[in-house]
Amino acid sequence: MKIIAIAIKDLWRAFRSFFALAFMFGVPILMTAMFAFLFGGIGGNEPEFTIPRTDVVIVNQDEGSLLVPNFEVEGKNSFSTMGEMLVDTLQQETFEDLMTLTTANEADARLAVDNQQAGMALIIPAEFTNALIGQSNQPAEIEFYQDPELSLGPQIIQSIVMSVVDGFSSGILTLDTVTTVLEDQGVILNQVENMTLLSNLTAGSDSQQDAGDTNLNIITPTINTAGSEQANPLQTILRSIMAGMMIFYAFFTGTSAAQTILQEQENGTLARLFMTPTPTTTILNGKFLAGFLMIIVQVIVLLGFANLVFGIYWGPLISLLMASIGLVALATSFGIFVMSLVKSTKQAGIIFGAVLTFTGMLGISSVFVMGTPIEKAFNYIPLLVPQGWAMNAFEASWNDNGVQTLLHTGGMLVLAILFFAIGNARFKKRFN
Repeated sequence: MKIIAIAIKDLWRAFRSFFALAFMFGVPILMTAMFAFLFGGIGGNEPEFTIPRTDVVIVNQDEGSLLVPNFEVEGKNSFSTMGEMLVDTLQQETFEDLMTLTTANEADARLAVDNQQAGMALIIPAEFTNALIGQSNQPAEIEFYQDPELSLGPQIIQSIVMSVVDGFSSGILTLDTVTTVLEDQGVILNQVENMTLLSNLTAGSDSQQDAGDTNLNIITPTINTAGSEQANPLQTILRSIMAGMMIFYAFFTGTSAAQTILQEQENGTLARLFMTPTPTTTILNGKFLAGFLMIIVQVIVLLGFANLVFGIYWGPLISLLMASIGLVALATSFGIFVMSLVKSTKQAGIIFGAVLTFTGMLGISSVFVMGTPIEKAFNYIPLLVPQGWAMNAFEASWNDNGVQTLLHTGGMLVLAILFFAIGNARFKKRFN
């Protein structure tokens, strides 16, 4: 068929171009490889990415409470303050790979952080116990004084501390529930009985902690698939980078394939082709098919390379297939659409330099805001551009969320049909 012959001709010309091959395969692979080397290895056989241990200086200023002179914990020594309980919890083996603990007064602790001898100072206030047992009118504030040059380690320590404190607070919530039920039944506890009940609840909570080593469970991200290994942090980072680069340059490929129509028009070869008995529709569809096939090859190569070399898991095959089909269709049709809006290759340069760069970076922006306070907002902002739908589809795929993958793939196909209909109509109107 003439459509296939035209498509093969354009494919052959594209794959003979070093510039095209560099953008289709070279740049995405090199970018991902660079991050792999920076973070410590390539493939599943290399050591996993590890979180550096943070030196933490604890300042325990907690004065305790006269109402509760000690907190009995089954199987352990009693603690006179909740601050001592917090320190004891952080000193357990569960956290020894994440932090090294020392104690000091407040001035020395702050000085150690300022001199970069410690990464963080944890300052427990004097009213810590009274605040937890509801005997303080003002909330107690735990201060995290950290080295501004550090980010990941101190953030992890802060999350651990707040989770432990939340565990302590659950005992207070339980006490409020019990006293409310007793009051409804006409039983009023005096202050001493309230404090005794609180001590027992705390002991019960810590006995459960003994059974599980800690009241804080650290859950490593897992992939819900049969027979797949748990992804390590390095592979998680590389997966997001490779997906972002693949999507970014797939749209460049689709637009570049459609640009050949303008190039041949300026060179005069397109006019000669239109003078043959071949219908205009057949010629245009053949060039559109070339772009579609180019992106299919690009996506298959990049996905396969990432899996074989970097050990990246992309999710269940059906979800990956849906996301890939959506990406190929959308990148091809978007290229046809934007090239139908310009009249020359000079104007096409603006599209490559401005429009595609802006929409591409916005679409994959979730890669660059991971772990930041604005991460949740970028679950939706990228959907303003077509690249964002593709990125969300692949994220849903590797998270084994079939429903979200289907929804975002459906959105991509709707956009693809819309872009193709407009672009195809404009091209045919121009050359008819």
